[in-house]
Amino acid sequence: MFLYLIVGFSSLSIIGIYSYYKARTALIMRATEQLISVKSLKKEQIENYLKSNDRIDFDQVDRIMLDTNQTNGLGKTGEVYLVDSNFIMRSKSRFLSRSGSQVIVGTNAVKSAFKSGCGTSISTDYRGVLCLSSFDRLSADNYNWVIVAEIDYNEAMIPIKNLRNDLFFVSIIILVLILSIAQVITSDIILPIVKFKKAALKIGEGDYDAKVNIESENEFGVLALTFNQMIDNIQKNTSELVDEKAKRISALYDGQEFERHRISRELHDGLAQELIAIKMTLENLISRKEGFNNQKINELKTQVNHSIDELRKISTDLAPSGILEFGFEMAIKNLCNQVQKTTGINIDFSWFGNFEHIKQRTKIYLYRIVQEALNNAIKHSEATQIQIQLTETAENLVLIIEDNGKGFNYDTNDLGLGKGLFNMRERSILLDGTFDVETSPEKGTTIRVKVNKVV
Repeated sequence: MFLYLIVGFSSLSIIGIYSYYKARTALIMRATEQLISVKSLKKEQIENYLKSNDRIDFDQVDRIMLDTNQTNGLGKTGEVYLVDSNFIMRSKSRFLSRSGSQVIVGTNAVKSAFKSGCGTSISTDYRGVLCLSSFDRLSADNYNWVIVAEIDYNEAMIPIKNLRNDLFFVSIIILVLILSIAQVITSDIILPIVKFKKAALKIGEGDYDAKVNIESENEFGVLALTFNQMIDNIQKNTSELVDEKAKRISALYDGQEFERHRISRELHDGLAQELIAIKMTLENLISRKEGFNNQKINELKTQVNHSIDELRKISTDLAPSGILEFGFEMAIKNLCNQVQKTTGINIDFSWFGNFEHIKQRTKIYLYRIVQEALNNAIKHSEATQIQIQLTETAENLVLIIEDNGKGFNYDTNDLGLGKGLFNMRERSILLDGTFDVETSPEKGTTIRVKVNKVV
């Protein structure tokens, strides 16, 4: 607000000073023109009188020079008088009475008249008063006189003084208006902007409780309401993102723990038991010295082969090396055959397209989705038939997994980590894809995954 006041005061000062001096110059020119007009009229009259009379009647000269009907344009202080070459006033002064003494007029105006003839000036008169003067030399023979028309400078400048006072008064009014406008601008515009700035800085620092308190009904009030709603939405979205992040981290750790437990269980219940059986068979052979018992050796070979198969199964679950060895579609086919052999569930897998150019990352993620879907179906669906279809389109890969199980109530906001749906959806999102589930109790389950094949 102080800045607005300084700018307003400076502008008004410049405008006022400029206007004052322009008006002053115009007023001086106008007063000077008036003096020249009166002086020319009196000069013509006195020259005619001097030329037509051999003897001068100074009373008549005074009547000509002091004719108020012709000099009323000079105001209260204006006068016209004659001065001879000895600087003696030859006509009666309007302000000084003749009492036997002569009035000496050695002013700059008179000296300039004798020196250069016609002209104007601003200088002191014979009374020592500052005057506007217009002067000229008479052209009458035998009379080396000059005529001077003058008016007090202060009287001539009365209009400009009034103008100056008016300008000062108007300037005060305008300054008050500027101050009022500045106050309105500060309270209605600047302060709300400052509030918005402070709130934005706090939000940038993570403080989402920084609200803008503007209760006015103007545009800033509406903007503040919208701004506060935006903060609420940011706070809500941030909270949801934090929850989503927590869910993802939890899903990651839960998945890792689940895999550890599964592998541990398979090693303990499967491969470890097979190795123990092999160890006991070898110990029996050694203790009984039956090293060349062909039947026992064949049983031992069978156990070793079974252990190798179990180890391969665990290895395949950890890293689907078959994708590199046999191709993407064959790796899924082998997985389906293995699950069907183990569980007895009829699994039908079909594919349409060429998958050789698909990136390894995309293949592994889709393989894991199929693997997760089969695990869910085995554990939860009680399905007897599973159909898997993989199709290549111009831009996408479409994977459909459908079973005839018991289904479940599906909530898109709670995918259920136990069912593995969350992990499948996350893998789909990482492949710039979509993940959809269609299911209901006793209606089976259909999972559709569509991913960008160039990701």
